[in-house]
Amino acid sequence: MRFLIFTVVFFLIAAVIKIDLTEGTVPLAAFNGEEELECNQQIAVRTVSVITTDGDSVQSLFAAYPSKINISLPERMAHFYELNPHLIKQAMIPGELVKIPIYDEAESNCS
Repeated sequence: MRFLIFTVVFFLIAAVIKIDLTEGTVPLAAFNGEEELECNQQIAVRTVSVITTDGDSVQSLFAAYPSKINISLPERMAHFYELNPHLIKQAMIPGELVKIPIYDEAESNCS
C-alpha cells in the first residue's frame, strides 16, 4: 500500500513539474491591470569616426568615448562590429578609420 501511495505522489509531483516547466507559472500570475504602463526608455545611437593609433583596442576606444547610458559590453561590441565588419577577424591597424557607437537618451513622448 505504501508503494502505491508513493507512486501516485511521485507521478503527481512529476506532472506538476512538467506543467510548470512547459507552460510556466508567470502567465498564471495575477497582475494589477490598473497600473499605468511605464514609458520605455528610448535610446538614440550616434557614431563617432576615429582614426586609430598604435596600441588602440576596442575597449580603449570605448573608454575614450563613453556613452551616457549604461550598455553592456557585449551589446556595444556587437554594434561596433556591425559598424566595422572589416574588423571581425582582424586586429586594428594604426591609421585605420573606425566608427564607435555612442548611446544617448532620446526624447520620449510619455505623459
